[in-house]
Amino acid sequence: MQFPKSNRLTTTVSGGWVGECTIARARIRRIDLTIALLIFAIGFGWYLSGVESQDYHLDESRWINRAHYLEDLADPFGPTWNHQYLTRGQPPIGSYSIGLGLVLQGQDLETNPAYDFRRSREWNQQHGTFPSHDDLMAGRRWNAFLGGVSAALLYLVVRTLTNPIGGITAAVFFLSNPLEIWYNRIALADTTLTLTLSLLYLATIHCLRRPRWWLAIAMGILIGLGGGNKFTPLALSIPLAGIGGIILLRSWWFRLRNSGIQDTLFWHLPPLSHLGWMLISTPFVALATFVASYPYLWPDPIRRTIYMLNFRQQEMDNQYRLNPRFQTDSPLESLHMTYNMLGNTWSSTLQIFQWLQLDRIGDLLSQLDLWLAIAGTLALVVIGLRKGIRSPELVIAALIVFQMVTVILSMRVAFERYYLPIMVGEFVAIGCAVGYAVAPLMGAPRDIDLHVRQADPPATPTSQEVLS
Repeated sequence: MQFPKSNRLTTTVSGGWVGECTIARARIRRIDLTIALLIFAIGFGWYLSGVESQDYHLDESRWINRAHYLEDLADPFGPTWNHQYLTRGQPPIGSYSIGLGLVLQGQDLETNPAYDFRRSREWNQQHGTFPSHDDLMAGRRWNAFLGGVSAALLYLVVRTLTNPIGGITAAVFFLSNPLEIWYNRIALADTTLTLTLSLLYLATIHCLRRPRWWLAIAMGILIGLGGGNKFTPLALSIPLAGIGGIILLRSWWFRLRNSGIQDTLFWHLPPLSHLGWMLISTPFVALATFVASYPYLWPDPIRRTIYMLNFRQQEMDNQYRLNPRFQTDSPLESLHMTYNMLGNTWSSTLQIFQWLQLDRIGDLLSQLDLWLAIAGTLALVVIGLRKGIRSPELVIAALIVFQMVTVILSMRVAFERYYLPIMVGEFVAIGCAVGYAVAPLMGAPRDIDLHVRQADPPATPTSQEVLS
């Protein structure tokens, strides 16, 4: 007699496999969290160890002076937000950050007057524009903390794209970079921008893998906060919206060609739960966040934004005139200077070999940072093209390249701080280059790993994707 086949064994095996995957997923998350916390602790301690000995930067006076902006948010139509030099000259997110750091450490927000660059250092000393030691150290300690958080986030970004080795590599290059060490030990706004961009990369990856509106809104908010720090990150909404538009149109065209799937949707665009709409929303959320965070703009957002941009252009012209050795007269010259600065002056590889007292080897290999970053970006593009336009790899590569191009095109004076947004993408690309290179040697169980991470959408939309 032939008995019907039972599903018990299949169910048991399947249920056991799912259970094993759940356990593996939890174990991987615990390991990643442990590594990220360890990287944060190392980074925070490393930056904190140098805040007392770091040379004073004159701009620290102005950022600590503007810490009261945080308190003045409670009075958005008060005198702080009038049409005046310091208010329109710099978006306020960095000032809010410094203010928050002071408050969390028990300092008040009544600080020094702003440093006057039109007058001598002696005059400024006499008029008390230098911050007190307590305020200065509180601002520096806060940035040391944010720098440690940024290092941990970079690990998570690259680990999510590749593996722990890639994530650790990104964090090591970040923590050893001399420019990052300098800026994460002084009380300026640039560390806040690094943190914001790192969060943006991480949110983007997760949104593309599991599209959810709250992640898309978070991406727009992070772009707006980045723009409220240093302007150029606002441009990152352009590639996101562009990719979103392509995804949306592709799905709509698929519907038209396959109207039999569901006739009632023949002329309809995909629903609002579609990833395309989420990405298209990022410029609108970013601009709304930028304006909402900047009460100076509220009385007349368009006109005051024009005032602000014109003022920034005048500031750049003055900096260009007063700093001839930093002048860049064309995008090609800016690119050359960027290559030289990141490949020689601000090279993590060079710094590591100098610590090992192998200066000659460091000089020979100093440009390894850039070559690894180029290799990592190309790897992201190739893998992204194979997976399709919805892949996190392709979108992250677009953000890295777009941020670099935006900075280079807008750069007239090659100050060090203008390279910091580029370097966030550089460290991500470096980590990806190493992560992809060592992946075949790690011997990870690919069947489990593919189910631990949600599979990326295919290049060609399926009927289920079209209807969702």
